[in-house]
Amino acid sequence: MNVYDESGQLLTVAPDLTKGWLEVTQRLVQHHPAQEEKSHMEVMPGTTGLRHLVIDQPARDAWDEYEAVQVYHPYTSEELAEHNKPTMEQRMEAAETALLEMMLQQGGAAHV
Repeated sequence: MNVYDESGQLLTVAPDLTKGWLEVTQRLVQHHPAQEEKSHMEVMPGTTGLRHLVIDQPARDAWDEYEAVQVYHPYTSEELAEHNKPTMEQRMEAAETALLEMMLQQGGAAHV
């Protein structure tokens, strides 16, 4: 599946997913115009001029041809800042470490 940037340019290298995200979508490849029916009359065999309609090409409505693609959207500076915020678990671990260090410092000073 091809990957494009937001301006529609094909990306030739894999995008950095730590700095943006991919959207799965469709891209218009080609518009096909409507086609009128093409036909002709032929004399039916074994008759004296009785004719029937032969359809060479049936009528067809206009249609669009699409391909499945991915579009790379870079994160905004606000989104990057949100992604880089520590998780609750990381914050709890840091608080526990700081508390333990404080307790060790106080206990070590009391023994001096």
